[in-house]
Amino acid sequence: MSESLSVFDKLSDKVSKFNQQINKHLETQSVNPFSGSFGDRSTSPRYGKFTKEEYGKPIAGSETERRGIKAKAHLLREMLDLCVIIHDLGEYHAKHRAKDDPEDDKDKELDDDGTIMVTFGELFNLYTKISDKVVGLLMAAKKKGWVYFEPEILFQRRDDDVLIALLKPISEIKKYVDDETKPVQKEILMES
Repeated sequence: MSESLSVFDKLSDKVSKFNQQINKHLETQSVNPFSGSFGDRSTSPRYGKFTKEEYGKPIAGSETERRGIKAKAHLLREMLDLCVIIHDLGEYHAKHRAKDDPEDDKDKELDDDGTIMVTFGELFNLYTKISDKVVGLLMAAKKKGWVYFEPEILFQRRDDDVLIALLKPISEIKKYVDDETKPVQKEILMES
């Protein structure tokens, strides 16, 4: 008789675990607006109670949030690479302008106030060998206040003569990127 009780207990444990899995699945489906089980009375604490800061953001601690953080870090590193190229290219031009005769105004393209500038055409031709996302990266860097250029969006050939200025020192940009990507770097080291 004791054997039948232990078999019964094992079977009831399995049924209980199975029912827990079913209930968990039904709960997640009730908050998924794309499921057939989506209900108006969601048990999710987030449903219908979003603050402005939460709206459109993934649930904290989720895999989606982790992928988003990694993508942001990757984008920041690409923007930093672009700013480094602008810095190096601008420094190169500044050295060549300094070699020119200071008395000869026709050789000077710009008044040199120390601002690092390059033309879009020159940057595009150089950077597209590295990445085809140069315009998008420039727009993101402009939004961060790292670079400045006049038109809202740049087009190859049409805007080749548009000047792009580096607004922040490259060391400040590097520090910002390092600070923002530290959590991702730690996570990558832990995965290794």
